[in-house]
Amino acid sequence: MIGIVALALTATFNVGLQNLFDGLLPAGWDEPGSGIEIVDVRRQPQSGPVLIPDSVTFTDTTDAVNKVNDPDWEAQHEWYAAGRVTWEVTLVGRHNDPIVITDLRPERTGPCTTTLRDGTLVDDVPAGEGEKIELKTAIDAAVPEVTSAKDGSAYFDGGTVTLAKGETVIVSIEATSASKTCQWVLDADYVDNGKRESMTIKAPGDRPFAITGWLEDRPYDHTWDSSCSRAMTPEEASAFEKPADCT
Repeated sequence: MIGIVALALTATFNVGLQNLFDGLLPAGWDEPGSGIEIVDVRRQPQSGPVLIPDSVTFTDTTDAVNKVNDPDWEAQHEWYAAGRVTWEVTLVGRHNDPIVITDLRPERTGPCTTTLRDGTLVDDVPAGEGEKIELKTAIDAAVPEVTSAKDGSAYFDGGTVTLAKGETVIVSIEATSASKTCQWVLDADYVDNGKRESMTIKAPGDRPFAITGWLEDRPYDHTWDSSCSRAMTPEEASAFEKPADCT
């Protein structure tokens, strides 16, 4: 009898502890199809120039660089990566059973168009060698796909990514476009509780990711870069020597 009572008390305690634990988690934590949470999507600093088609004002180069790296600013403005950009996507597993990501692929939201030439360019590029990029994709390719930055192989052809409950993974994807203007999202296929599911990853503000080709002659209305504390005209930005008042 004592053994039966002890077993019942243990079961009651375990159920109560589980209910308490579940109560601390977000609603829907264990619902089917919700096995992955998108914790964060942000542009990696110094991963390429940013072109803003609309009129925008910055106080100086530091302000311009800080703004284009602020997810809140990104969500409120239309902007395009110019030539290349690296996005960092942070994902976390939500279910007791491991989630298996089987595919990650870029999907264009419409046809690509010509290169953008007007607007304000913020040349946010590193002075030296940047961190190693794990994945890459050419958005303007006939069929864009995610490949390994190390050897160019299709990343998900030879393996998967598994997320245990509470486990976090950061996926870095370098996107490029030689000349075209394209908008795209990132679709992920995964297995959750034995069922195949899918999810779409977008840029801050629930917008598609956007990229355009980078023009070496810098015809943009204004250019901000580290060589000058103020915005430069197209003639100043493309000149070999920068204006004397650049500090």
